[in-house]
Amino acid sequence: MRSCLILESDASDEDVAAALDCGADALLLRLGSCAEDEARRSARARACALINETRGKSAAPKLFVEVAPLESDLIEADLDALFGPGPDGVFLPSCDGAASLERMLVKLAVREAQAGRADGATRIGAFAGGDPAAALALHSLAGGSPRLAALAFDEAGLRAALGLARGDGAAVQMARGAVVLAAASAGVPALAAPVQIGEEDAYAAARRDGFRGAMALFPGQIAAIHEVFPAGENRQRPQSSA
Repeated sequence: MRSCLILESDASDEDVAAALDCGADALLLRLGSCAEDEARRSARARACALINETRGKSAAPKLFVEVAPLESDLIEADLDALFGPGPDGVFLPSCDGAASLERMLVKLAVREAQAGRADGATRIGAFAGGDPAAALALHSLAGGSPRLAALAFDEAGLRAALGLARGDGAAVQMARGAVVLAAASAGVPALAAPVQIGEEDAYAAARRDGFRGAMALFPGQIAAIHEVFPAGENRQRPQSSA
């Protein structure tokens, strides 16, 4: 995975169509605010419908769904709903190393068995580096898991946690490097944080820092990401066809 387009829960049908057609390796479907309400139930249903619609289409991007944090009871409802059709993968909003990964592995194995899916069929992506303490624990991902697909740098989360605005201070650079090193040690690509339109020059800097792809906010950014991060340079470890 070298490109992942974020699709918000309130995206229009036109936005969804553009996302499916933009050439991204993966789409990250968000479910909205972390509350068990009608909006989230509707977002789950819409995600399931999209998964069913694209299932088996060779040109379709992989569909990942961002579930609630592991600490929230809401994650159980998210997973129960999604394992009707079963997504290509789930995305953790925050990863604090091997502990997070292991907890999600158990949850996915149970759902796959209940749904009759192959063990390990559901991949895991995760935002990382957004929490100061979690950033320091990322080294525990060394060796990773065959389910792990990518780590995405949560720069916005880190800046919010530290009360920072702009600029690449020491803490941001340290967390940025921790995500790159953790991804490399786990054998998966590190994805740079998304940028706004007009800021795509940041992709080249991310490549120099060791990232192997990037998250995107807009379909038009995918071509720029693929230009900066050629497919042959994505050093993700070989995966099975599951």
